[in-house]
Amino acid sequence: MQFLHSHQGSRLSTYASRVQGFRYYSIPDSSPKASVKLIAEIRKAIPGTSLIKAREALEATQNHLLNALEWLEKDIAITGAAKAAKLEGRTAGEGLIALAVLSGGGWPQGKGKSAGVRAAMVELNCETDFVARNELFVKLAEDISHTVAFFSEPREGPLIQDSTSEHLPLDSFADAPLLSSSASTATSTTASVSESIRNSIGRLGEKISLRRICTVVTDPLTDPTYGLLMSSYVHGGAARSGRVGALVGLGLHSSALPSVLTQNPNLHDDLSSLGRSLAAQVAGYHPETMRQAGAAIKAIGDPDSSALHNQPFMMRPDAGDRSVWAYLNSWSVQNGLSRNESVEGQSEGAEVVQFERWSVGGSVVACEVPLANK
Repeated sequence: MQFLHSHQGSRLSTYASRVQGFRYYSIPDSSPKASVKLIAEIRKAIPGTSLIKAREALEATQNHLLNALEWLEKDIAITGAAKAAKLEGRTAGEGLIALAVLSGGGWPQGKGKSAGVRAAMVELNCETDFVARNELFVKLAEDISHTVAFFSEPREGPLIQDSTSEHLPLDSFADAPLLSSSASTATSTTASVSESIRNSIGRLGEKISLRRICTVVTDPLTDPTYGLLMSSYVHGGAARSGRVGALVGLGLHSSALPSVLTQNPNLHDDLSSLGRSLAAQVAGYHPETMRQAGAAIKAIGDPDSSALHNQPFMMRPDAGDRSVWAYLNSWSVQNGLSRNESVEGQSEGAEVVQFERWSVGGSVVACEVPLANK
């Protein structure tokens, strides 16, 4: 046994000495390495794609850019669906209010018609403020509001068609193709609104849900004595989305409107500025009604009033202590649209006919007065 052990050890030693003289070769990987340039192209085409995922897509498709983009879209869809199912029970209390005004209205000029109104406001929720400030989430919210405004149809009745999650089926636009709100960042994706939300869940890792939609879509006015302008304002975010959003419809009615338009070519710019100030007033001072029931409208603004017309017009530097109602009447007289600024409820001049104010997670605040169907 001792001999055998010694003999076996000698054979192993001899084998080891021969192995040490061998040269080792590895078979090269036939798949090409991911191109740095193509990785950059992928991340530009699909924002938010990680370096690792872009490299994986290219290696899986032999550095073919279009195939890699298709591979990524399928991977994002699979990942998003899995995460969406996993996060379904979580609470999404943060998010953004996003607005889109594709057409702000106007008034008939000459023999033509005014532009109609086409606007939308949506609330998109997520779980944390960190994701709410993420560039991908911001763009998703703004793209959804743009899509809703684009595909909405005019309807008869009040100016604003408003629905919350309790009243409107939020899948109304689920199958609509998501349109980019910015032409400079448009991509080749054909994902629907619901697919885009699901895909964003996969990328951002939080529950994302569409809470409510508000649309303002009207046909052009035909009566030359009427006008309608839609203005918007957001606070606490970017230009088209934030923590608070407001839409305001500013109506005009005056037999002198056609002649005033001829004499004052700057009227549209003046009205646009006035409308934005009113939207900022609604966003910042959250009125609950247009007028206070059973109470006279005041010329001097009441800081404690919840009625828009009675509030001091704080967002207009030249308003002084005048109320919103008093300022609009004075402005109408100065611009030749009204004759008397002291008559309450006069039929001619500029008037807020609708406002809508939303805050993230808050309740709907909306008010409207009829605008003649002209």
